[in-house]
Amino acid sequence: MRHYLDHASTSWPKPPGVIEAGVFFQTSCGAAAGRGGYRSSQEADRVVQSTRRLLQETIGAAHSDEIALCTNGTHSLNAAIFGLALGSMGKPFHVVTTATEHNSVLRPLALATKRGWLTWTAVDCDSTGRVDPAKVANAVTPETRWLLINHASNVTGIIQDLPSLREIADRHGIHLMVDAAQSLGYVPIDVRAIGIDILSAPGHKGLCGTLGTGLLYVRREIQSSISPLAIGGTGESSDKIDGDFTWQSVMESGNLNVPAIASLKSAMEWKRSAPAIDYSPWIQQLLDAINATSKFEVVGSQHRSPHSHVPIISVVTRSRNSGLLSQELAMMMESMANVECRAGFHCAGLIHQSLNTADCGGTLRLSMGQTSQADDVVAACEGIQRVAEIL
Repeated sequence: MRHYLDHASTSWPKPPGVIEAGVFFQTSCGAAAGRGGYRSSQEADRVVQSTRRLLQETIGAAHSDEIALCTNGTHSLNAAIFGLALGSMGKPFHVVTTATEHNSVLRPLALATKRGWLTWTAVDCDSTGRVDPAKVANAVTPETRWLLINHASNVTGIIQDLPSLREIADRHGIHLMVDAAQSLGYVPIDVRAIGIDILSAPGHKGLCGTLGTGLLYVRREIQSSISPLAIGGTGESSDKIDGDFTWQSVMESGNLNVPAIASLKSAMEWKRSAPAIDYSPWIQQLLDAINATSKFEVVGSQHRSPHSHVPIISVVTRSRNSGLLSQELAMMMESMANVECRAGFHCAGLIHQSLNTADCGGTLRLSMGQTSQADDVVAACEGIQRVAEIL
């Protein structure tokens, strides 16, 4: 039996009705949204707009026109980072970010710097993945315009202190952008209560949708500061090739992936009625299994709660310079216990220096989600024990 523990990459299995919603849309409607006045096109538009409203409610946005639907989290982050750079009218600015970021943040920042659009500083984290807000404050310069923060680490699962970071932003008169790829759907997020100016997330992880969706929230008051990465058909003002098109329509240029959006809508509706999962017992089971061996150790903190961590645990061998790479551990977990988990650097290019996991080829990562089952965790614990016995 397959035991899937890689929800930090994408959720699986999908909740009941999610796959069927995409198939039903494609077979019963199949029209493009916002591209016609006929009945099925209007139905496609209703799917998009109702999904947008669900996202608005999920993150506490003030208006549905503050949310653009993207193809994934990477698309969303690139649209925000490059959009801000292009919107600065050739005036480079400074960004403070962290060593915990995903490459979907780090690589666009590096490329934008190479092109002379901005400069950036990555604040280090400690051995648990925590970023000290005081260090973030010290990294702010007179040229800093944005704090760009990874809400929850995709390596250690630790949740950063957004309220303290918002205080720093307020103190210096700068904006806060949040990558919620690992937190949205696991941790309550209210963009207005926290004071988030831009939020990015995929739809296929904690929200349980299918691959092919993402969201970009941009507070209405700052939408004009973002220039489009691409523009084409918007379904409106089609007789014009130049003009002031709305932020949302520009961000969603071209045909939207309505079947995937229909699946995301179904997933969010399911999550509303599904009982919340307390991952704490499962996390403790895994920690106990890891600590019971003399071969493995947990990367990051042993003390975890739903308020401090999302359900992600990374593991390395105690002898980190043994030459045994995390990828080999993952192969052993699958071959010996049918447990599917991810190994490597997890597209987080800077954090492994702080975690002392670079020489191990990164970490073996176990991550849970809304459709995880108790027997998945049991299998992972047994797999850890079996692998330890032969090391």
